[in-house]
Amino acid sequence: MAEWLVVAGVSVLIMATVGLVRQAAFRGHSALLFMMPLAGWRQVQEHWDAYGALALLRVLGVVCLVSGLGLFYVQHQVLAPASPGQVLHGAKDATASAFVRSPEAALLMVQGDGQPLSGRLHGQGLDGPRVTLINGVLSVQQGEGFLPDLSVSVLLGWEADDIEERRTLLIDPLESDGPPVHLSWTPDGRSYPETRIFHDGYRLELALAPLGEGRFSGAIQLVLPDADSSYLVGDFTAHADHLRYRNGKVDLTFDHPDTLAYVARQQLLTQYPDGAVARIQVENVNLRRADGEGRVQARVELGDGTVERRRMALEESAVGWAVVPGSMESRVLDQGGERAAPAPSGGGGDAAPADPERRLPAFTALAGYAGQSVTVIAEDGERTRGLLSRVADDRLWLRLTLGAGEAEITLREPRLRAVRLADGTRLSWPRAGEGTAAP
Repeated sequence: MAEWLVVAGVSVLIMATVGLVRQAAFRGHSALLFMMPLAGWRQVQEHWDAYGALALLRVLGVVCLVSGLGLFYVQHQVLAPASPGQVLHGAKDATASAFVRSPEAALLMVQGDGQPLSGRLHGQGLDGPRVTLINGVLSVQQGEGFLPDLSVSVLLGWEADDIEERRTLLIDPLESDGPPVHLSWTPDGRSYPETRIFHDGYRLELALAPLGEGRFSGAIQLVLPDADSSYLVGDFTAHADHLRYRNGKVDLTFDHPDTLAYVARQQLLTQYPDGAVARIQVENVNLRRADGEGRVQARVELGDGTVERRRMALEESAVGWAVVPGSMESRVLDQGGERAAPAPSGGGGDAAPADPERRLPAFTALAGYAGQSVTVIAEDGERTRGLLSRVADDRLWLRLTLGAGEAEITLREPRLRAVRLADGTRLSWPRAGEGTAAP
């Protein structure tokens, strides 16, 4: 409103002044008098019929301009809220609210110390929040949607890979050099959150220590100077990824590239013997959420120096995201070191015994091993480890454990080469065109 009054006032003032100057030039009067405030007032009185309407229009422009400037000052100086943290704007030179230094806040911090993380954000209580440390930002989030309903983010600037020992951070409400703190919430009936940014005026005590595998144990005491007396207190475990956890296990139904990367890693670990994989690096994740499909490309480094690149397709199933059977592609980038060479003939050493092999009379004979943990070897060398569920004439069913749930996949006989039991026994069967095994 104030801005519109200022624009309207300036526009009317200019038009009225131009009109007075043109009228004065037409009548042979001095136009300079109308360029200076109140200088042409006597001339307007003597020639009211010629100048009266334009003079009144000029006064109206001045009134609009002065009113707009006055309203702008009142809105931004007199009526500005005293508490820091304007919606979607940062608050400079904030002062701590009474709650930050109150006995109530101190009592809440004492009661929550050493307990699981809890608190109150924008007037709402926290129930099982998840904590992440990604790109130097420590975030406490609550909500089932892709965008959290409630969240607090502390812009620490601590990269997860750089934290090798315990770190602490203490911020007093009077300090002005603390990290910015973002408080976000989703108003009722809206799809996108609003955010308040606190640059100072808050109290923070934070400790973080690495646990390994992208996890950190931490403790926090945070009191914000907002009107809703927001605070956080307690112990937590932070994850350096966007995975969502339910009852301590990964939620495979959460649509996020990190979920697909996790499923791909778990699947790749089943393709090699235990301890053979030195490192798995996910290079690219393509998630098509609307189609319920995705693709993952990963680099696998083995203990013997071999480096492979694996690509696989994923799809959303009843239990969450899972790898599409038979979709894995493999390419060897570096063959690495040679494996143990066989002993030369005639030498004193004995060659390492090969895995025992058992020839079955038919593919359906695998049904006798139902309920056992097996590794299915495909024609292209892909290995899938799981529990043999059942066997039909031309396919078998394998039950896989993925995160918090299970998935059952179907593998067709023409694509399979052999099945390896847990004790290392290799099971094979006659292929199409081959004779059956001798009794």
